[in-house]
Amino acid sequence: MSQQEYDNAIHMGGSIETALNGRYRLDPFEIIKEAFSQTLKHFWSFLPAALGLFATQIGILMLMLTLLLGAPSHLFEALVGQRELTTDMISSVWLANFTSEVLIAPLYAGASLMGLSHAIGFRSKPRHLLKGLAFALPVTVVICLSATLQSVASLIFPLLSLYVAMVFSMAPLLICEKRVTPMKALSVSFRAVNKKLFQMATIYAVVGVLFLISFATAGFALVWALPFLFNVKGVIYREMFGVGVEVTVSPKSENNPDKSNASSPSSGQDTFDA
Repeated sequence: MSQQEYDNAIHMGGSIETALNGRYRLDPFEIIKEAFSQTLKHFWSFLPAALGLFATQIGILMLMLTLLLGAPSHLFEALVGQRELTTDMISSVWLANFTSEVLIAPLYAGASLMGLSHAIGFRSKPRHLLKGLAFALPVTVVICLSATLQSVASLIFPLLSLYVAMVFSMAPLLICEKRVTPMKALSVSFRAVNKKLFQMATIYAVVGVLFLISFATAGFALVWALPFLFNVKGVIYREMFGVGVEVTVSPKSENNPDKSNASSPSSGQDTFDA
């Protein structure tokens, strides 16, 4: 006789309905505090993935600058006044940055899922950065649309692009965790974030300060800022939209607790499978 299994679903946090109605709690201090704690707890397992994501984006950026400018050094020379900074250079930088953001979209989704797994009590492994590859096409579409809107917004008013980035920040996770379409993900993220815009702006302002510190320390602080960013996103997503966790317990495991294979978010021994 085959072994029977009992499945139970645990829902943590909010839901799409409550998020769209603004009926969710988002305390900036508590979000930052929890994300800081999660970053500290999962620092060494998350760091290789975060650095891998960063190195991939920088690699694509440098490759694009080489193709467009002949050599990235031409841009650096223009920035220090040794060469004229032309409109073609500025356009090339924009295109290179846009391309790098779009191409790393699946890895960005994977890092976001790792942050979400921490937010619901599961651990992650560096290889989980590749989980976003399963959603490569829809996530790439979302990042492409978001990046395009940010570029248009920056032409109108530079700070407006930061607003656009913030209101669409939950879209990749909505695709991966809720399995919604790209357009619905953008719409839901936009509407939900606007319900708690001040709280979201406060949280991302703290994240922004960390990245400014990273630039001031020649990038050294990125080893903390990058994991922290994705842990912040995970906690925010849980509070906004909630996460469904499936728990499976078999009779054999119940009779032998030492060999239990139950997946429990509080155990800290299992990994979250989006």
